[in-house]
Amino acid sequence: MNVLFVHETEWLRKVVFDIHTLAESLSLRGHQVYAIDFESTWKRAGIFDLWSKYRQVDGVSRAFKGSSVTLIRPGFFKVSGLSRISAAFTHWRAIKKTIKDKKIDVLILYGVATNGIPAVRAAHGLNIPVVFRSIDILNQLVAFRILRPFTKMLEKSVYPRADMTLTLTPSLSKYVAGLGAKRDRIKLLPMPVDTAIFYPCPAPSELRRRWGIKEMDSVILYIGTLFDFCGLDGVIRRLPEIIAQEPSAKLLIVGDGQQRRKLESIIAEIGLKGRVIITGFQPYETMPQYINMATLCINPFLMTGATREIFPGKIVQYLACGKAVVATPLPGLVAVTTGEEQGIAFAESPVAMAGKLVALLRDRDHRRRLEQNGLAYVRKVHSIESIAAQLEASLEEAIARKKAE
Repeated sequence: MNVLFVHETEWLRKVVFDIHTLAESLSLRGHQVYAIDFESTWKRAGIFDLWSKYRQVDGVSRAFKGSSVTLIRPGFFKVSGLSRISAAFTHWRAIKKTIKDKKIDVLILYGVATNGIPAVRAAHGLNIPVVFRSIDILNQLVAFRILRPFTKMLEKSVYPRADMTLTLTPSLSKYVAGLGAKRDRIKLLPMPVDTAIFYPCPAPSELRRRWGIKEMDSVILYIGTLFDFCGLDGVIRRLPEIIAQEPSAKLLIVGDGQQRRKLESIIAEIGLKGRVIITGFQPYETMPQYINMATLCINPFLMTGATREIFPGKIVQYLACGKAVVATPLPGLVAVTTGEEQGIAFAESPVAMAGKLVALLRDRDHRRRLEQNGLAYVRKVHSIESIAAQLEASLEEAIARKKAE
């Protein structure tokens, strides 16, 4: 198959997540994979630098060695407020051209705001099926609240026009169906993880030395972008209580984002320097090393419109490395996992999370049971080999159905 992935955010600089993993897994299975993105991190080189030119980057590989994705970047106006508006037109032209020139068999769409309608129009005009991959409540991710109703209108326009929708959780299946997606063409495709990369192994001693972490330290780990809803501020404020009962506890945060300054301010206010370590973003290939340095891993997301129905990808990476997880019981997560049988202990508040962390740090046998449960669950349900095979079968079904219509 010749497969085109279409997204509306940065492909090269953003953290590796679902779209990279699925695209590159298809590449490794022998398919020709192309991607169109929007360079959301653009900057102007000068006052007259007003246009980002069309660009093609061959052989992109971020998740798996040996994979190859051809990345296409349409041009756009480098003017705030006009960049995405102009991209809607240039993406439409680029999608049409790519489908024709590369003989695309199926298009996998991840966004709606910038290129949702252009992608659907271009693909259907050339009788190519559109498979929508739903991993978020998209309107809730829009930074400007005033634009969220408009984004939801776009969702209502795009979802019904998709030939198939692949959702991350049962909750997202209900959400997209409620906005018009064809109910009989909604399929569940779980979050993938490469168990050949993420697996239990000793953490490098030089990594511990780099961040001042000793072998006897009890490391509580969070990896990922520091969104306002990440919930780490509540965990940090409860850390002194954890340390009082478990003096070896340290919190390691591997990531960066909009909440970092707030977190650093709280760390300074409470006097937790050396006890809370923020590394900033680190290379994707080092993530298993950081996870394997942890005693416990956390996902303390606040319950918001953006988080309620999702299944955070970091959780399967934690579990694949054999780590027990303490997490907020997001409905999307709970709909997929029941909890400790999959290696996850749920905690509804920072107070409850602190209590769970202390209990698991103290009870090594309980922690080991969770670790074993999580590892078995991930290998059975979330391995990239299984997910890639499911994706391949779904794409072939979408192509066959489109030809028969």
